[in-house]
Amino acid sequence: MGLLGPFFIFDGFVMDLEKIISESIQNIGYELVECEHNHNSGLIRIFIDNGNLISVDDCVKVSNHLNRVLSVELDYDFSRLEVSSPGVDRKLIKLADYKRFEGEKIKIKLYSPINNQKKFDGKLIASDEKKIKILLSDEKILEVPFDEIQMARLNPDL
Repeated sequence: MGLLGPFFIFDGFVMDLEKIISESIQNIGYELVECEHNHNSGLIRIFIDNGNLISVDDCVKVSNHLNRVLSVELDYDFSRLEVSSPGVDRKLIKLADYKRFEGEKIKIKLYSPINNQKKFDGKLIASDEKKIKILLSDEKILEVPFDEIQMARLNPDL
């Protein structure tokens, strides 16, 4: 999931906002899970992870860091920055997300139906560069190509 902009030019290189944020917070021990940017309102909303539970202190640390990076170093004009945990039902976006959460319950929505169905939930049992495998409640295994996945989230028992 990339952004369509804004882009910055540094010494002839074009960088997008998501990449700048991702690289910046990696330097302080966090991973960018997702980045949303509303050009009209100036809102930047990011979801972070560090492999542990994300605390309010983590969000404050990343927010302060990004405020400095975006407003001081880049002179980027934004009106609001929101930093949050991805939550217990976090989105699965990259292959690394699927690998990390193999064995967990997930729910997915597809672009095109399989057997007249677009939504599935089950246990993520495998993932590779091309597809994921989900163990459904009827004990059948569903193989889904990555390019057919519109949305995937963890689906924990609460």
